[in-house]
Amino acid sequence: MQSLLEVSSLSVSYGGVRAVRDCSLRVEEGEAVALLGPNGAGKSSTLRAIVGLVKSSGDVTFAQESITGLACEKIVSRGLTMVPEGRRLFPQLTIHENLMLGARDRRAGHEVYDDLLDRLPILAERRNQPAGTLSGGEQQQVAVARALMSRPRLLLIDEPSLGLAPTLVDRVYELLGELKAQGLSMLIVEQEVIRVLNFADRAYAMANGTIELSGTSEELKNSDDVKNFYLGTET
Repeated sequence: MQSLLEVSSLSVSYGGVRAVRDCSLRVEEGEAVALLGPNGAGKSSTLRAIVGLVKSSGDVTFAQESITGLACEKIVSRGLTMVPEGRRLFPQLTIHENLMLGARDRRAGHEVYDDLLDRLPILAERRNQPAGTLSGGEQQQVAVARALMSRPRLLLIDEPSLGLAPTLVDRVYELLGELKAQGLSMLIVEQEVIRVLNFADRAYAMANGTIELSGTSEELKNSDDVKNFYLGTET
């Protein structure tokens, strides 16, 4: 069976500095995959390269079609989109306006919009409120909802828990769990290692721009290397 996403020998450089080196990973249909690693490991650069936001070498195949070198908007139109680190909302625009910016087209967008407001009542209540006045957890929900406006088959999510209180992280992961149960595939960069390993099916661990470990989430939770290097515990 072919994977929904196949990344082979991906490399990303900024000037003379190589941030990602020969990274290879895959995501199956309906699967949640975690990408672990310390700051500077190359996780965010990997996501940005997959979705066409930075130049890279290597091969990226999505739904059995090469998307290597395509512009970001063309990749999104094929069903792959990203929730960026830090949410990147337009703070002066309303929730409604931020969400509609994520739609592939206005007609289809209104159908998805109504469904999202049913699923996320807090956003429905505040649809005309500027996004910049929301709490961090509410903004993260808006960022995920904006990505869903494009009706993706695969969602790349960069640090969904960053800067959030534990209760708000719980709500964000509840939303992700609902989406996973509906069959949406995900590739998640996350520094809360135990949280994401409890959520994901499989995981990859990066260090110094390369994939060092991979396996099921349970295998990585029980790995001495993960415990020592990523969790800071002794075995």
